Amino acid sequence: MFNSVFFGLSSVLPLSAPSRQAMRILVLIITLLVGVTLQSYSQCQVYDGGGNVSGNPVWVSCSGGTYTLYIQSPNNFGALTINWGDGSANTTVASLISPAFVSHVYAAVIGNYTVTITEAGTGGCVITGLVVLEEPVNASMQIPLGGVTQICAPGTLFFTNTSTDVSSNTEFTWDFGDGSPIETYGDTNVNQTVSHTYLQGTVNCVTQVTLTAENYCSFGTPTSASFNPIQIFDLDEAEITASNIILCYPDTVVHFDNTTAKNCVAQGNTAQRFEYWNFGNYWGTGTDSIIDWVPFDPPAKPGYDIAYPGVGTYVVMMIDSNMCGPDTAFITVQITDPPTANFSMSTDTSCSGDPVNFTRLSIGGTNHLIDYGDGGG
Repeated sequence: MFNSVFFGLSSVLPLSAPSRQAMRILVLIITLLVGVTLQSYSQCQVYDGGGNVSGNPVWVSCSGGTYTLYIQSPNNFGALTINWGDGSANTTVASLISPAFVSHVYAAVIGNYTVTITEAGTGGCVITGLVVLEEPVNASMQIPLGGVTQICAPGTLFFTNTSTDVSSNTEFTWDFGDGSPIETYGDTNVNQTVSHTYLQGTVNCVTQVTLTAENYCSFGTPTSASFNPIQIFDLDEAEITASNIILCYPDTVVHFDNTTAKNCVAQGNTAQRFEYWNFGNYWGTGTDSIIDWVPFDPPAKPGYDIAYPGVGTYVVMMIDSNMCGPDTAFITVQITDPPTANFSMSTDTSCSGDPVNFTRLSIGGTNHLIDYGDGGG
């Protein structure tokens, strides 16, 4: 940039040979100064806690005790002022020539400290680093006093974060085990109680809740705590089994059984079941035929035999109820007239080789067999 400016001036204002030589020297001096400035900024780095050269270094101590920080660089610096970020007095040095270093001792207090290294003079660089003093966080969780670990869905459970050695850098994640999104919290989640609502159909009887915790001292490997099992119960799946659903009159008796699939019995959903039956108003009484709520399994029920009054379509309802509520099942039974076989034909007298047309006039039936009497079966 400077060369183009001065060459531009020389093209406008004729200069003598000594003047041109002086200008070349001035340009060279300016170029060297610019180079020094750029070099200073490119070398504005010190060693971080991992021994790497960085312009934004981070130093981490996980011992829980005092920590000595060493400021050292592969490059040379002029006068430096170091603000250690812990409220102590700044440190000033006339120069820092590699491999020399400046050290500072931090008290055994969990915290983050911003270190600012400022090089004096025009073009001096500024390095900003971070000192982290903490211990590896330990994930821990509990059920709050009076809380439960067994509910019917939909229902809400509560969990308390009791993790230790938590610093301001800590991140927590909660996995409630039902496929819902992972929840992420900062350090203020410690000693807090979180809630989660479990929906129907999202958990098959039992699940596990997992809390993970991570900070600088975890070094990419979070600690975790789990609570297992969390028992999430649901409705039974009510079901009716009938001896027949299609009958031919005068056969009208159907046997019904409660074959409900009971939810999570092996996992603790053992509350007494009850059943309720409604066989409908098909006997001219003016009211439905009802078997009101009775205990079901135990005691085991032998089922019910129902004799329907005649041909028709009949709907039966059964309600099963467990600790989580009722579930309803329906089944439909059809009683039909017996089939009547009948047919007609286009003629009752025919010559050999002439066709005869037959028309089926049967009533009811689902399958038909025809024998034309010619020995073909």
